[in-house]
Amino acid sequence: MKHIKRHILTVLSILFITTMLIPRHHAKAVTEEAWDNAVTVYGAALENNPSAKDSTSNLLGTKNSDKTTYVHASDLNKYLNMQSSDDVLKSSIRITKTSKGSGLNLTINQDQGQITKVSENTYKNALMTAGINDADVTIASSEDVTGESALAGVYKAFEAQGESIDTNKTQVAQEELSTINQISDENSQQQGFSQAQLNKTIAESKQAIAEKSGNVSVNEIKQIVNQKIEDNGLTNIVNNNQVDMIVNVINQAQQDGAFSGQNAKNIINNSKQYLSDLSQSSEFKDAKKKAEDLGNNVKDKLQDESFWEKIINAIKDIFNAIANLFK
Repeated sequence: MKHIKRHILTVLSILFITTMLIPRHHAKAVTEEAWDNAVTVYGAALENNPSAKDSTSNLLGTKNSDKTTYVHASDLNKYLNMQSSDDVLKSSIRITKTSKGSGLNLTINQDQGQITKVSENTYKNALMTAGINDADVTIASSEDVTGESALAGVYKAFEAQGESIDTNKTQVAQEELSTINQISDENSQQQGFSQAQLNKTIAESKQAIAEKSGNVSVNEIKQIVNQKIEDNGLTNIVNNNQVDMIVNVINQAQQDGAFSGQNAKNIINNSKQYLSDLSQSSEFKDAKKKAEDLGNNVKDKLQDESFWEKIINAIKDIFNAIANLFK
């Protein structure tokens, strides 16, 4: 028995040292999960409009090898809980699922038509809530559109590849997008407000809740959101009703499991790069200056795990791996 215990302790020691020495992102490269081909999903309005379809195809960079399909009003109802009609669905997407840990890259091509209501960062925020973490996504339209329905095309692409999508998460992600748009519209004339600050506030709030494994009370969520509002220079700009809107959508995402298990790890890992990119954007830098001119301090320094947090997380990973072996 002592001999067995000694071997177990030796194995644990080796695993611990190895885990600490190897950068943790190395363990995330799972190329088997990537798609061989991209998927292009056109808005249903292009189904009988070859000219608009060809223009959109060029904007998206669609290739002959792509799988192609259309997103219909029924898909909006399924994935987004939205009512619409096929004839107004014109925004389209092209997506390639990439290897695990590669991150979410999203571009809006507005060379021809403008996406008038949704920014790249707002799309990314919503997609991370829905569990879309590793992909290259392009969104485009041959004419001006609001762009609110484009997310359904992303989810339809997964369906085309035979992968399942949790519609509870996609619907709450759409609610998050709608919340961001509504708060942005209501504060469009407010000096010191930008959608970049709001996106960063929500992303940081989600990250903080994911770090607590999605086991946070509504009051705690509200405290976190209020702190992030202050950190991003939105104090006295975002009102109490708008705070409650943010809290409600984050709490709904928590109830749907967006911040627990593997989803929590994905949110934490992807938020770091997302927040870094957002902090370096010209929109956020301009907003930061305006906020500080109004006397609101903006804290945009990214937080990383402390040394002891890394050790604790490494030990947790080791014991989880051992538990899985015995299973």
